[in-house]
Amino acid sequence: TPASLTGAQASWTLRVQVSANQDEAIAVNIFSTNVANLFGGEGVQAAPAQEEGAQQEGVQPAPAQGGISSPINVTTAIDANASLTKIEDAIRMVTDQRANLGAFQNRLESVKASTDYAIENLKASYAQIKDAIMTDEIVASTTNSILTQSAMAMIA
Repeated sequence: TPASLTGAQASWTLRVQVSANQDEAIAVNIFSTNVANLFGGEGVQAAPAQEEGAQQEGVQPAPAQGGISSPINVTTAIDANASLTKIEDAIRMVTDQRANLGAFQNRLESVKASTDYAIENLKASYAQIKDAIMTDEIVASTTNSILTQSAMAMIA
């Protein structure tokens, strides 16, 4: 399935076919973990440009890194507590995403191990069939050789 963008959050669904049948696939949703998605759209607007040293009333300067307003504010205890909640939520989102990706990886590794086991069994079966066919050919050749020797002995 192609990647899809849903709402304000970017998410992609990765679907991997793991067997011969159409309904045997595993999927994982991958969510973007950028600042906008982790903090609910906050922190994505650049602060207005201002002259060096000038401070506009009510406007906080953007940080030097990328010109993005920070969704985290620790200027007061109330803002710091609110920011702490935002940070905890962001950590929870990243942890959940990591858990989902880890579970997906485990399922892929399980499918790979199962496939490797099936391949090994098929190779062993092929070798046994090949040995049985070879045995049949040897028996047929030996039978023909005995019949030929018997015919030669009767002629002599």
